[in-house]
Amino acid sequence: MISEKQLAANRENSKKSTGPKTEETKKIVSRNALRHGLTGQVTLMPDEDRTAHDNFCAAIVADLAPEGALETQLAHSIAEDNWRMNRGRAVETNLFALGAFYPPGPTIDTGHNQIDDAVRAAQVFAADPKQFQLLSLYMQRTNRDMEKALNRLTALKADRKALRQQDLEEAAALHQLNEIKHLPAQAAEIKTKNGFVFSTAEIRSFLDRKRRLNEMARIENRQDNPHHGKHFQPKRPLSRAA
Repeated sequence: MISEKQLAANRENSKKSTGPKTEETKKIVSRNALRHGLTGQVTLMPDEDRTAHDNFCAAIVADLAPEGALETQLAHSIAEDNWRMNRGRAVETNLFALGAFYPPGPTIDTGHNQIDDAVRAAQVFAADPKQFQLLSLYMQRTNRDMEKALNRLTALKADRKALRQQDLEEAAALHQLNEIKHLPAQAAEIKTKNGFVFSTAEIRSFLDRKRRLNEMARIENRQDNPHHGKHFQPKRPLSRAA
């Protein structure tokens, strides 16, 4: 528990807050602090950074093509981790660039700019190697998190696609049965027990493609086996000369 003296000091320091004071700065902060549409979390960053961040993440999420809330969450995590990896690399580069403005050691002038820049970079690292180690650990952890999320998303998508294919096969079989028995036509859309929705046109297209693939397989089989479907007739024995 803090003392009365320390509490009073904290109160005095809070009065010296450098937070937004004018209406203009308050409006800037209010625009920068937005609730993310996917995560539901409030984040704060400059407008230009937010635009770059949102465009970057949206492109990766679109490439991953998630379906459903869980897949979307994993896809967004992967996009965010990619953003963090790029930011970590930028921070490392900028740490070395600081040496050009605030040399951590004695100024060295060899008369060769590239050599001087290399020496300053070495001075930056030597002055505080721990910060680079911490940055490396941060990026390694981020990369592991990204790989875990990607593996999980891949597994979820594979399971979903396999289940969808299974339901499509079942819906197509029922569609064929209805046609064979001349039963009333199915509805324009069919919803399976697992929640997948297939249109009648999609089912017919699937059956047509399946039929053509089977026909192609039969043709290839006949070409590979010319005796396929033919009765084997043994050659007649040669007659003996008289």
